[in-house]
Amino acid sequence: MQKKSIYIVMFAESPAFIRRLIRFALLPYCYINLVNWSECRKSKLQVLKDLLFIFFRLKYYPDNYGACRLYEKSRKEWVCYYGSTYNPYPRRQLRILVQQYDYQIIFNDKELWEKFCHAMPVVAPPFLGTVEPTGPYREQIRAILTSNETNRIIIKPVKGHAGQGIILALREDGEIVILTGSGKIYLDDLTLATKCIIQKVVEQDSSVSEIYPCAVNTVRIITLLTADQDVILIGAKMRFGNNKSFIDNSSAGGINVGIDKRNGILNEFGYDKHGNRYRSHPATGVDFAGYNLPRWGEIVDLAKIVQRECSFYKLVGTDIAVTPDGPVLIEANANPDIIGLELAIGPILRDRVVYDEFKRYDLLINIFQQRLHS
Repeated sequence: MQKKSIYIVMFAESPAFIRRLIRFALLPYCYINLVNWSECRKSKLQVLKDLLFIFFRLKYYPDNYGACRLYEKSRKEWVCYYGSTYNPYPRRQLRILVQQYDYQIIFNDKELWEKFCHAMPVVAPPFLGTVEPTGPYREQIRAILTSNETNRIIIKPVKGHAGQGIILALREDGEIVILTGSGKIYLDDLTLATKCIIQKVVEQDSSVSEIYPCAVNTVRIITLLTADQDVILIGAKMRFGNNKSFIDNSSAGGINVGIDKRNGILNEFGYDKHGNRYRSHPATGVDFAGYNLPRWGEIVDLAKIVQRECSFYKLVGTDIAVTPDGPVLIEANANPDIIGLELAIGPILRDRVVYDEFKRYDLLINIFQQRLHS
């Protein structure tokens, strides 16, 4: 596992031209697997031309073509999309001033983030300790659920991402059961694969539970610390779980709904990672349109506090739960998903404030973006 992680890092941080070559070789994968052919009405030849246009003219890998439903939009509008920050040219530019690589460990190591987080003036889920595969983890989990005033705890891999490996432990009919991504097992059957942190599960606001009750649904706000030391919101979305999942990540089938950052009101439609569109949540039938998130001003303030406290890392994605007592910081992300954000709210470079700050940091990667608002 450690060797695999090293290879992933080497690939992610290799020179831009090498990653461009690899992504060029992966264009057939994008064409075959990342286009929602059941929704796309363009011919296969036109889609191929579109993908090549994005790759060579807009200079990024077109993995947002299907998710953001670019096949429904004109090429003039494509210019306003920034795409994934994992793309070689954006990544190269971000690493210079905005997202310097050496600081990522603070966000990527959840145990380290716990220590950093609790030094900030924010509310976070109660931290209940760590467990390791080589230790008595079953006994530790049993002791926590027996001695604490909680029926549910969440267990997260220290080096996990995108919701992978997260499990939920709870008391049920006198037994301790574990919910995983593939089903339910008893605690005695649990095999821990890696070191994990344990947190108490927070109680979300009842109005959020009405839309989807099985997960703690979070607000993802992506912020930028400007060159003038102001914090701006690049965008915000609500992440809802789906398919009885206890996590809200897109990788687990979650649904992203854009938020009007001026007032905290949800957009009309939500989208899954494939670009499928939903007017209401498929699990409950509750419409998204018009729902006003409670305590929106406090949620925004919390995201701005996190960004200011992380001034060494100027673009952060903050995940916040809405509880009856106010917003709670769940975690912060070093490489927040811009594609998922643009899927939910539309292209971020259409916002002149965001565009100007990206330009000041030299983050615009093609001539079309550079001339967008001129």
